[in-house]
Amino acid sequence: MTALDLIASSLRLLGILAAGEPVEINDANDSLVTLQQMIDGWNSDGLTIFTTTSTDFPFVANKQTYTLGTGGDFNIARPASIDGMSAILLNNPSNPIELPMVPYTVDQWQNQIPVKAVPSTFPQIYYDDGNFPLRNVSFWPFPSSNINSVRIYSWQPLSSPAALNTVITFPPGYAEAFRFNFALRLAPEFSAPVSPIVQQTAVESLARIKTMNYRPRDLRSDLIPVDGQQNYRQDMFNLGY
Repeated sequence: MTALDLIASSLRLLGILAAGEPVEINDANDSLVTLQQMIDGWNSDGLTIFTTTSTDFPFVANKQTYTLGTGGDFNIARPASIDGMSAILLNNPSNPIELPMVPYTVDQWQNQIPVKAVPSTFPQIYYDDGNFPLRNVSFWPFPSSNINSVRIYSWQPLSSPAALNTVITFPPGYAEAFRFNFALRLAPEFSAPVSPIVQQTAVESLARIKTMNYRPRDLRSDLIPVDGQQNYRQDMFNLGY
């Protein structure tokens, strides 16, 4: 299915197009913008994101802060959200060790690490400032060598069509949600009424993929001890767990 096919299909749901009737080019181009905006909105909702991707990057010796995004130190498309990061220890490259790092908020980064310039073999904590177009990710302690790497787990965005002839592919369950929810987005553009069945199907199909994408998280305590505590999973001293 191309973007134009999806536009025509959603317009038929609104009664704007008859079966087999082509979409006028101006209407098609305006609708493409609306589709891109809808996908952009879905990409900021974790329940419409169907997978998390992982990417490894090498650490640079004695470097604490890295840019993340297209053209940055970690050169991937800037994700809407980062699920987690791990230090990958490569002392034995054939059998690397993955050690999850603790994400810090701006308050924790500011108040709980008064001395930032602390080198070590590998970091235990990361702070992501969420900047745009490049996120800035800082590590503590920062790696003193370049033999290890970082693994970034981030949301894999839904593909947004760049043109009317761009082919759109969906994971199972997404086609109906795209078609009916896109019709809701187009209705105000064309001053078209929305039938109850279109409204109901849009809500139900979107709820279905959100239920499918729901991933429960482990419970964690918000209590952070003054002197730190032992991280039983990694058997190392940890300030923020």
